[in-house]
Parts: sequence; C-alpha cells; structure tokens
Amino acid sequence: MKLADQLKPQGKVEIIVTRGVPTIVKGKLLPEYSKHFPVYDSAEIVYADTDLISYDTLKNIVLNAGKDRIISSLTTGFIKNMCRMAVGDRGTIPSDPTVPKVPTATMTSLYNEVYRSDIDVATLNIGTPTEHSVKFIKTFSALVIPITAFSNQANPVINEVAMVLADLISGNPLPRADVAAPATPDADEQLGAMRAFKSVPFEAANEISITIRYTIFIE
Repeated sequence: MKLADQLKPQGKVEIIVTRGVPTIVKGKLLPEYSKHFPVYDSAEIVYADTDLISYDTLKNIVLNAGKDRIISSLTTGFIKNMCRMAVGDRGTIPSDPTVPKVPTATMTSLYNEVYRSDIDVATLNIGTPTEHSVKFIKTFSALVIPITAFSNQANPVINEVAMVLADLISGNPLPRADVAAPATPDADEQLGAMRAFKSVPFEAANEISITIRYTIFIE
C-alpha cells in the first residue's frame, strides 16, 4: 500500500450563519507549533449577542495540491502553512442556489473567489490515540466584504469556501492583507482544500456573518 493511501488526509467543514459576529474564545497557546502563526489547543465559538440562523456540517474535499504538500513534507520537512481562507459566490448550479456544485480534487481555484483573508485561529489536536486533527476558524462579515467583489452585486451570496496554503518562510509573513475581487493574492498562495454549499444571502444591511470551522484530519 502506498504511503499516500495510508495517510488519507480528510476533512469536514462547519458552516455557521449568524446575524452579528460571534466571539472566538481561545484556549492555551502552543508556542512549540506557532513559529509562523499562533496555534492553540482549543477555541470556542460564542454566539452571545448574535442570532444563529443556520448550521451545516459537510464533508470536505482535500485538493491534490494539499495532498501533495502533506506527502512531500515527509521528505523535505517543509509544507506551506494553511493560514488563510477564501470564499466565493458561484458554488451552486445556476438553476438552483440550494444545490452545491461538486468540486474535484484537481481544482486549483474556487468557482469565483470573492474574498480572501487570514484565519482567525488555528487549533491542534495531536498526541491522542483517537484524533489527529487541526481546525481553522474564520468569520466573514457582510459588513466587511465590499459589494463590488461579488459577481451579482444586486444579490450577493456566499456558497463556496477554500483553505489557502501560503509560504510563510520565503514569502510574506502574517498578517497578510485581505484580498477582495478582482484584486489578486500573493503568488505563493494556493488552495489546499475546498467545499461548495447552498447559497447564503449576504446583504450588509442584515449584518450577516458566516463562520467557517474547517477540520483537516488524518486517519
């Protein structure tokens, strides 16, 4: 059996839609894993002063670029950091905004990226016999993303998300600037995992936020 088959990098995506911005309460900082950006042992999403609109858990698609980085790091000792997240607005079929498209592992971009930003917090769970995972949390607010970034400015939606790998050794360190379409991100960034989901109306007037909790794990 190939090593790639044994590792089986997988993931899940939790999509939390609220009116208002939730608070993220961080646990203990893990400095031994925080050379390039902070990593914690836990993080809790607190919904006080927000209205929870919807919650979905979906199976993630780890892209070939992400798999290749994990495998190559076993011999080179180097892997780009999953430290940014991107969202887009063309992740559903044109005829029905509730039916997500199905990304393939060969994809290198979202169907239509709207906004890219550093993650809010990363948490690590290792050293146990039952779970070997890392979680990334990021909140995107309709009050922050400019309407001009959307492909349909009369009906802004979010319906796809990706984890972004970046070279924090040779490239720019964190924090990196947010990138709203049609601007382009740093050349060293590439998508490592992605998922499409049913469209979430994203009008600034309704103060909508989408919090993504992205889990990558190894079986």
